[in-house]
Amino acid sequence: MNSERLLAQFLDLVQIDSESGNERAVAEYTMKELEQMGFAVETDEAGQTIGGNSGNVIAKLKGNAAYKSVFFCAHMDTVKPGCGVKPQIKDGIIYSDGTTVLGGDDKGGISAILEGTRSFLAEQKKHGDIQIVFTIAEEGGLNGAKALKYEELWPIDGAFFFDSEDDASHVTVKAPVHYDFSCKFTGKAAHAGMEPEKGVNAIAVAAEAVSGMLLGRIDEDTTANIGLISGGKATNIVPEEALIEGEARSMDEEKVLMQMKHMREVCENAAFKYGAWAKVTIEKSHDGIDVPLDSTAAQMVTAACRKLGKEVSFIKSGGGSDANIMNGKGIPAVNIGVGMSNVHTTAEYIAIKDLEIAAQMVEKLLEAACD
Repeated sequence: MNSERLLAQFLDLVQIDSESGNERAVAEYTMKELEQMGFAVETDEAGQTIGGNSGNVIAKLKGNAAYKSVFFCAHMDTVKPGCGVKPQIKDGIIYSDGTTVLGGDDKGGISAILEGTRSFLAEQKKHGDIQIVFTIAEEGGLNGAKALKYEELWPIDGAFFFDSEDDASHVTVKAPVHYDFSCKFTGKAAHAGMEPEKGVNAIAVAAEAVSGMLLGRIDEDTTANIGLISGGKATNIVPEEALIEGEARSMDEEKVLMQMKHMREVCENAAFKYGAWAKVTIEKSHDGIDVPLDSTAAQMVTAACRKLGKEVSFIKSGGGSDANIMNGKGIPAVNIGVGMSNVHTTAEYIAIKDLEIAAQMVEKLLEAACD
C-alpha cells in the first residue's frame, strides 16, 4: 500500500464537488482509475431514475473461480455544504477549512478501495472475481443503491461496504430496519380573531398527537422520532392543515411495526377528538442488517484483521447505509470503518492513519479471498 498515493488521491477526490445529484465528475475520475487497473467499467441508469447527472459506477474484473468473489462499495455523494472543499492537514488529521464538510464520508471509502485494490493487483496475479460499485445519492435515502440492478452482478461470496466511523477493525454486522412516517391533519379554517370557534386548529391537533407519542429510545432495539412539523398560512387564520413527519427504526421488524401502529393510532385518536381528519402514510425505507458471524463475509473480515494484526470488533449501528439495501436483497454485506468523524458537519475530519488502515483492510480482504 502506497501511503503517499493514497493521501494524494483522497485530497484529489474531496476537492471534486459531488453533492447528491451532482456526482458525474467523481464518477469520471473513478472510472478512469478503475480502467487503468484492468476493470471493465460502466455507469448504470440510476441517475436518470432519481434525476441526477450520473449513474452508479460499476466495475468488474474477472478472476479464477477457485477463489472467493469479492464486492466492494462506497458512495460518491456528499451532504451540503460540499462544494469548494479546501482540505487542511494538521498533525496527521485532515480537515476542511471550516466552511464545508470534508467529504471523507465517503471519499475516504472510495480512496481506500481504489488504493487497496491497486496495491493488491500490483503484486497478486491470482484472484477471484472482483466487483466494485461506487453509488450515487446515498445521502438522503440510499437512492443509488436502491436503483442498482443486483441481478446483473456476478455471484458474491463477500460484500464489503466502506462507509462507517471508527477504524477498519470495527465492522457493522447489525443495523435497524427503517420505516418513514407522516400524518397530514385536516381541520377547518376560520378567522382567528372574529370567529375562531368555527375553526378546527390542525396544528393544535398535530401537537396533541405528537405529545401523546412514545418517542426517543423505545427499548434497546427501537427508536422513534418526529423531526418535522409544518402547517398554517397566516397568523390570523385558524390553520386548516398540518403535517408531521418522522421515522422509527428497530433491530426487530415486528417491534418497528408495532411502533408504527402506535403512532398511527395516536394521530387518528387526536383527530377524532377534535373533529379533524388524519391521513397517515407509512413507508419502508430500507431493510436492516443482520449478518451471522459464521457467514463468509464475517469470516473473511476476521481473517483480514488477523493479517493486519488487529482484533476484529463486530458491532451494531443505529444508522443506515447502502449495505442495508444489499442485505435486503439477500446478500450478506458488512459495513467497515474508514475513520471518518463529525460527519455531516463542517467540523468533519479523518486521520491519515485510519485511511491507511482502511486501504490495508481492502488489500487483506482480497488476500483472504485467495486463502
